[in-house]
This record gives sequence, C-alpha cells and structure tokens, in this order.
Amino acid sequence: MAISTYWCVNNQNRSADSTHHAINLFFNETQAYMKSMRFSVDKEKTIEALLYIVSRYGEVGRFHALKTLYYADLDHLRTFGRPITGDRYIAMENGPVPSYAYNAVKEELPEPEREVVVGALSHGDSEKHPTYKAHRSPDLSYFSKTDLECLDRAFEYCRGRSFGQISDETHEHLAWKKAALNAPMRFEDMLDGVSPEIFEEAEQFASYGVL
Repeated sequence: MAISTYWCVNNQNRSADSTHHAINLFFNETQAYMKSMRFSVDKEKTIEALLYIVSRYGEVGRFHALKTLYYADLDHLRTFGRPITGDRYIAMENGPVPSYAYNAVKEELPEPEREVVVGALSHGDSEKHPTYKAHRSPDLSYFSKTDLECLDRAFEYCRGRSFGQISDETHEHLAWKKAALNAPMRFEDMLDGVSPEIFEEAEQFASYGVL
C-alpha cells in the first residue's frame, strides 16, 4: 500500500473512531443526566429574568444575556439550594447555555410562548450579532428578594467581562468540564463543594419540581 493511501485510510479510521466515541460520550452523558437531579423550568419566570437582565444592560448581545442568567442561576443554586429559573444548561462550545432561554431569545418557541417573548424583548441595533432591548418593564412579582440579588450580582459581574474572559472562565467550571459537548450539565456538579445542608435543600426543591 502506498504511504499516501495508508495515511488516508488510517486517518479515516481515526476520524470514524473519534466520531463514534463522541456519540457514545454524548449518549452516556444524556442518560446520566436523565437519572440526575432536575428542576422544572419556570418558563414565564425565565422570560421575565431575561427581560430583567436586558433591562439592566439597556442593550445586550445574546452571549452576555445568557451567561448573566447562568451566573445568576448558579449563584442562587449554590447559595440557597435552588436555581432561579430551573432551566436546563447545555455545555456548548463557548460555555453553559440555558436551553429554554436560548430558544426564547431566538424566538424558536411554539405559540403562545413565542408571542410572550416578542412582547417582552425587541431586537437591538447591532448589525454584527444579535442584540436585545427591553420592550416593556419586567414583572418583578415573579422574583424573590434573593432572586433579584443574584440577578444583580450576575449583571455586575458579567458586564465588565469580555466574551473571551467569560467563556474561558466557564470552561473551568466542573459541571461544564464533566459534560460532553452539547450535552446537559448536571446540577450535582454545579453544586460541587457546597455544604451538605445546601445540597439537601437542592434535592428537596428538585423533588418538589417547584422553585
């Protein structure tokens, strides 16, 4: 066999093996997630949380809006034993992404949910990437005092950091590192290092299915 032919065949085999491994890893991670701690996403509250974040920024890109929500959810989960929204986080290339919120800002939701988003958020003026502005004021009745505190902290934290800084930092978070790319992140991993009391609180909130 010629060297060039050998290299092509061998390289194709390695590529096939790599693809097969990635598929197995994704499947195994998804199966593990299905057996792990899960919260029920509060869809209306998630949209109001996005609206609150966008209102704080004035105009914000998709990346910073969703990462601010991630930091707020993570903060509240680790401090009080429950997230703010209950959204499912996916380990995507540039860091954790809240699944429902991501579909919401892309307006890829069924009616009447899509109409709620359209009534809450409007598109910004940037021609380079998607940005958002508030179309109305957020309904603060959805949030507890601690919800708002964590949302505000996340806003202050993220607004002074670049795309690269936030992406690189979230890549060091255990839940992102342990998840396969584009697979769900486990709340148990997001709770790594918290007190037993907080972990037990989280288990109870997850079993109730409410926030």
